[in-house]
Amino acid sequence: MNKILSEFITHMEFLGYQIEPRDENSLLAKHSIHGNTHVKAYLDDILVQQLFRLNEKVKGKRQEFLEAINRLNSTANVATFVSGSEDDILRIDGLYLGDYNKQKFGLFLEKYNYDTNQYILSHEDIRSFLA
Repeated sequence: MNKILSEFITHMEFLGYQIEPRDENSLLAKHSIHGNTHVKAYLDDILVQQLFRLNEKVKGKRQEFLEAINRLNSTANVATFVSGSEDDILRIDGLYLGDYNKQKFGLFLEKYNYDTNQYILSHEDIRSFLA
């Protein structure tokens, strides 16, 4: 496993994540409350991502959906919400910059989990597009 990921893995395991390595630079972290998070070594930083499948409603209301994503991005803590023009997936990215630090990574993960759970689910305008 990538040296950069090793300290992050230990931290996530302590928080109850089940770690499944994917390759040298990435893993899948599963959690009973926070869902599945893809974790990748990205340059010298860590990229975390979650994917949400979209329902059929998004095809007929693409502009409304993209406007809802823009509203989410304008007030999110650490996450960036992304969906391509033809995608049926909402991808939620978070980029942790710098070396591992227990307090900083813990705070980052807390804010990312908020953005991918309570924050997104509190917005009816985006929740209505999730499958």
